[in-house]
Amino acid sequence: MDIDMKAMKAEMGGAFMLVFGVAALAADGGVAWAIALAVTWMAFTGAHLLPVVTWCHIMTGDLGDAEGNWMANGLRLVWQVVGALLAIVLMTEMGEVGPDWAYSEDMWIAGVGDDIWGLLAMVAAGAVFWQIHTRCDTAWVSAFAILALGGAMGGIGAADAMASSLLDGGSTTVTVLADWVLMSAVVGVGALVGNTVDGLIGEEE
Repeated sequence: MDIDMKAMKAEMGGAFMLVFGVAALAADGGVAWAIALAVTWMAFTGAHLLPVVTWCHIMTGDLGDAEGNWMANGLRLVWQVVGALLAIVLMTEMGEVGPDWAYSEDMWIAGVGDDIWGLLAMVAAGAVFWQIHTRCDTAWVSAFAILALGGAMGGIGAADAMASSLLDGGSTTVTVLADWVLMSAVVGVGALVGNTVDGLIGEEE
């Protein structure tokens, strides 16, 4: 498999920038964070930055292509965590100062994961977000779509959750995996549904 190191570096650098530069803004989930996300997307062209975006790419790509789709996008997820991990290590001086390694936000299992309506909302949010993300040529629109739909997605499962878990000795890894992979994958299924519906409507026209 040929690894696109340029793409991997973009994921790592972008994730580092998001965590190191705008981590405080993410907690507020406000307009400033959406602007920071858009700027990062523009600075690291081609980077997914967020697991939900990577999973949307996976689910709307060739699902039978283990190397070109699953492996290539899977590596993006890994490099997102690497970038976030480097930022957290630097920010905390190897754990000597805050924030705590532990990722304390409500996770997928404790939140919408046991609610069928919550799951359906995540699928719908994924369908809407992916149509916006793939139809608009500007990072600003995608960033504000994430801001508007993030709650319906159950959060955005950023790479800093997994990085924090790894640095914390893996004590929350199982819970974080549910949030980081499963939740984002559900949103990815929504993207697939959106593409399928869009294709069917297009055929009828």
